[in-house]
Amino acid sequence: MQPTYLPWIGYFHMMAQVETFVFLDDVQFSKRSWQQRNKIDYEGKEKWVTIPTITKGLRHQKILDVRIDNTVDWQSQHSQLIKHAYSKKPFYNDLEGILELYKQECILLSDFTTSLIVFIAKELDIVTDLLKSSDIPVTGIKSSYLFNICEYLGASSYLSASGSKEYIEAESVFEKSNVRVNYHQGDPYIYPHHSEKPFIPYLSIIDYIANRGFDNFKKEILL
Repeated sequence: MQPTYLPWIGYFHMMAQVETFVFLDDVQFSKRSWQQRNKIDYEGKEKWVTIPTITKGLRHQKILDVRIDNTVDWQSQHSQLIKHAYSKKPFYNDLEGILELYKQECILLSDFTTSLIVFIAKELDIVTDLLKSSDIPVTGIKSSYLFNICEYLGASSYLSASGSKEYIEAESVFEKSNVRVNYHQGDPYIYPHHSEKPFIPYLSIIDYIANRGFDNFKKEILL
């Protein structure tokens, strides 16, 4: 999976289901994608929080090469938005460690987003081995690249996000191999959100944490 900013619940559920999780950080960066932004519940409405990046004049950058535009005080802005959105939720204190990470100085986007993911995974007691695709000595494109990573790691099965199913099956690379492909369900997770406003699905995991806490995530999601 690509390192994304404050991923949704399903990202961590996938991570907990596998022995080795690979951050796909050496593929092309997509501006204004999940790689640099996500959504929170802000006063009952979806609100995007986006990390500013330096992309002008830089085409076809890989995710691991993208630099954060630190001329903008985005860290304080995001911290304040999160505090305002969730400070009255019952498990807001569980967000404190995440908010501390906004004080770190990061030049590269993937360094910051990955640090958040790793911190949350540890709080959830996820013990999956974490690797970066940029550290794995294989090449390829699309499903061929995914298969080569699996083969290098000696995998017998590969868990993929459901959104990749179409191109994986169309290219038939895995179908001709001994590596079995399973697809993670992409259905929304419904949980008490302690608000009179309607529930908003597919938000960042911090929405769940603020409403239900890390311990309940282990019981309710990581079954």
